[in-house]
Parts: sequence; structure tokens; C-alpha cells
Amino acid sequence: MQSTLESGGSVGSGHLARAWAALQMPLIATGAGLAITTVLLFTMGVNPLDVYAALLRGALGSLYGVSSTLRWATPLILAGVAVTVGFKAGLFNAGLSGQIYLGGFVGSLIGFGVLLPTGLHPVVAILGGGLAGAFWALIPALLRRYLGASEIVTSLMLWYVAIGISDFLVRQFFRDPTSAAFLMSVKVAPSAILSSFFPVGNVSLMLFAAIALALLMSRLMSNAKIGYEIRMTGANPAFAYYAGVPTGKRMILAFCASGFIAGMIGASESLGINQRFVSQFDPGFGFDGFLVALLASGSLAGCIPAGLFLGILKAGGMEIERTLGVSKSIIWILQGSIILFVSAYNLRSYLRRFVAALKPR
Repeated sequence: MQSTLESGGSVGSGHLARAWAALQMPLIATGAGLAITTVLLFTMGVNPLDVYAALLRGALGSLYGVSSTLRWATPLILAGVAVTVGFKAGLFNAGLSGQIYLGGFVGSLIGFGVLLPTGLHPVVAILGGGLAGAFWALIPALLRRYLGASEIVTSLMLWYVAIGISDFLVRQFFRDPTSAAFLMSVKVAPSAILSSFFPVGNVSLMLFAAIALALLMSRLMSNAKIGYEIRMTGANPAFAYYAGVPTGKRMILAFCASGFIAGMIGASESLGINQRFVSQFDPGFGFDGFLVALLASGSLAGCIPAGLFLGILKAGGMEIERTLGVSKSIIWILQGSIILFVSAYNLRSYLRRFVAALKPR
């Protein structure tokens, strides 16, 4: 009995230790980022407490603020998952925004060009946008696999190609004739609209889909054979190859999965927020996804709280600008500071391992 209790206690303490190890880096980085931002606000003659109070008030202080936080958190969670899936295979999907953009176009195209029942239409459109993103990710994945080209460069360049193709097709064939100032497509069919379930704002069921996908991918990477092979490919591709893992196929699969999730983001934005394709609709979810992934410390489930945290920053930024007259770019400074310290924290661990390897045994 006593040994059982001791075993249970050790297991519980082990879980706590792992949880603290996962939270330590993002907490330290966030604290350091807040410290830098506080010093900057003092030099501007602004009370930091007023700024942070306005931030929380704008993000959580009202029903509309909560809905705004959840609205931003939905694509941010998905973007973090997309980036992390690539990281697991040792890949850097720098062209996430291009896959989001193409997914938004294809999702809206299915939304206004196909007739389907109300419950099925948005699902098909989002999956279609995901397939478009997966196809766009397949190109740099194949170039990396068979020609050794850097997926960072090729995926990033394809971002601009995706923008050009989508804008051209909308301008030539699908443009709303009433939109003179902005380039946008015709509106999607009512059956394809992702309606909000929240009393105010625009919070669609994609929020639950994003959370479910993060948990599902976390379990898949941890417990499934294919997830283990992807992680082994990213950690040590040479060892994985000689162990019999089809490293090329797993790398391509992970990159396409990352693109598929990115395409879902674009399609859900077109169907829910804009209800049509709008040129330059992506406010930077691709780059925000890297911050979410860094804050989550490589944990797919950790993308959920990290996405919510960044959602709070985005939702509260407008309140800071509206009530205090302080530019919301202060939020960008905070995000940049957090990225800096996350990178520095990881760099410290790498330096420790490097120094340890140099010591005589």
C-alpha cells in the first residue's frame, strides 16, 4: 500500500516537473518582455499599469472583449499547430501565409460556386481550402526531398505566387462588381457562411475545431507510430533512415499537414469573418504562428493557451489605442521582446550542451 502511494506520488511529481519544464521558458520570456515594455512605457511618460489594465479590459472586461479574444485565438491556435507540425519533422514552413491565402481563395470559391446543404457546405469549403494549402506546401516539400532545395526559401517565394494567382483570378473572373475601392470576390452563399455562436462578435465553431485539432495532433505525435516516425525524422534523420523509417515520405507528409491546417485558416476567415475572399485579408497569421509555436515550447497542446494569450494581446491592443492614445504597436514591441527572449533561452540551452561536449571526459 505504501509503495503504491509512493509510486503515485512520484508519478504526480513527475507530471508537475514536466509541466513546470514546459511552462518555465514561456513564463520567463513573457516576464522579460513585459519588463522591457514597462521600461519603454516609463520613458514615454505613460503609466504601465494603465496600459495593462486597458489591455485586460479590452480583451476580457466585456462580452465583446471576450468574443474578440476568442475570434483572434481561433486562427492563432491553428497557425501554431501548423508551424509546430513542421517543426516536429525538422522543417520550417516559412510560407504559411501563402498557404493561408490560397486556402482563403479556394474556400470562398467553393462557398459561392458550389450548392450544398447548410450544415455540409462550410465543412466542404474548409476542407477544400485545406487541400489547397496542402497542395501549395507539397511543392516546396518535393523540392526539398528530391532536389535538396531549402523549404524556407521555396515556401516563402511561393507565398507571393499564391497572392498573385488568387488576386488575378478574383480580378478577372470573380470580382464583386460593387467593390470599387477594394479587390474582393462576390459573397459566399448563405449556406456556406460560418455563423457565430457567441451573443456578440464573430466566434464560429472553428474555435472548437482548432482546440480539438491541437489535442488530436498532440496525441497523434505522442502515441501513434506515424507521429513517432515524424518526430524521429526531425530529431535525427540519418538514424531514422537507417532504422527503416521512410524519412522522405514522413517529411513530405508533415509539411503537407502543416499546409492543410494553414489552408483551413484561410478558408475559415473567408467564410466566417469576411464572408467572401478579400485581397490581403491575412493580418499576419503565418508569422504569429511562429510566436505561438515558440511560446508552446514545441507542444501541440500548448498551442491552445499560447494562442489564447496572443488573442488577448491582439484584442486588448485596440482598447489601449482608443482609451489611452498609446499606439497599439506597443503590443508588437511586447511580442517581439517575447520572441527575443524565447530565442535567447533556447540559445542558452544549446550553448550549455556545446560547452558540456567540449569538456574532457
